[in-house]
Amino acid sequence: PLYLLERILLASTRENDLVLDPFCGSATTGVACKLLNRKFIGVENNPEYIALAKERLIHAHEQKF
Repeated sequence: PLYLLERILLASTRENDLVLDPFCGSATTGVACKLLNRKFIGVENNPEYIALAKERLIHAHEQKF
């Protein structure tokens, strides 16, 4: 869940840090990074998840923890 990743990122990173998610799926980590002002690199090989991740990242500012 997004709120869990928020807690993990707040505890382990600072603003503008770079976060790598090698199995990003629907990019929940990426959304949390955008909301917390972290940089994000995600790796995914499933085209369906890539499309979902793109949409979620485009609309990340609309999501809440």
